[in-house]
Formats: sequence, C-alpha cells, structure tokens
Amino acid sequence: MGWFRKKRVERPKNPLGAALYDYDHTWGAIKKITANVQAGKPVKVDRVKKLLIQNKAKLNQILKDISKENLKVDYRSDKIRYKISDMVIQLIDFLDMGQKHNFDDQFVDASRLDNLMDRRESLKKDMKDIESDYL
Repeated sequence: MGWFRKKRVERPKNPLGAALYDYDHTWGAIKKITANVQAGKPVKVDRVKKLLIQNKAKLNQILKDISKENLKVDYRSDKIRYKISDMVIQLIDFLDMGQKHNFDDQFVDASRLDNLMDRRESLKKDMKDIESDYL
C-alpha cells in the first residue's frame, strides 16, 4: 500500500539549495502565523513567541551556514548567497517587528510579505543557472 504515501523530499546536496530549503520551511511556519493574524483569529502570544524564537534561531543558523567563512563558492554562487542572506535578514527583521507589536494586525504588512515572495520567485532562475538540486 505504498501508493498513497506522501512523497519524501530529500535534503538538497548543494549547500545553497539546502539553505533555501531550510528558508522555505521556516517561511511556511511564519506564513501560517501571519495568515491567522490577517484572518483575525485569536493568537496565543506565548505559543507564537516560542515558534518565532525557534524560527529566528533557524534563520540565524542559515546565515551562519552560508557565511563566507563557512562556505567557499564561485562567483555566480556568491551572488546567490548574498540574495539568500538578504532574504533571511529581511525575514528576521519582519519577525522582530512582529514581536515588537505583539503580533497585531499592524505587524502583518502584505506588501513586505509579497516582496519576500517575489524575491524568492526570482531566485529560482538563478538556482537553475548554478544547476542546484533545489529550486
């Protein structure tokens, strides 16, 4: 009965692809939180703070993993590294702003979220150029 099992996605072997993979999973968790805030659902502040602290730690680990000291890559990959690190820093700033406003409707700015998604979509082409195993 293996027909209906969920397809397992393996962790990418390319270090930049792995960083993007981790970013996407963190982004998904944050997107769920912001969708609840935008829908006007009640938010358990303590639980959300715990999730955001965990996600900030993951994002900081991504920055550490793709830093120049820890990852030596060629010129094209270096440009992608900077794009990924900019996206991660913007997401960390977004989380800091959320904690500052106690997760009100004010902290969820749709234009900032759309900007991050647009940058992520534009990064897909660059990841194809370096022949990454994760887009």
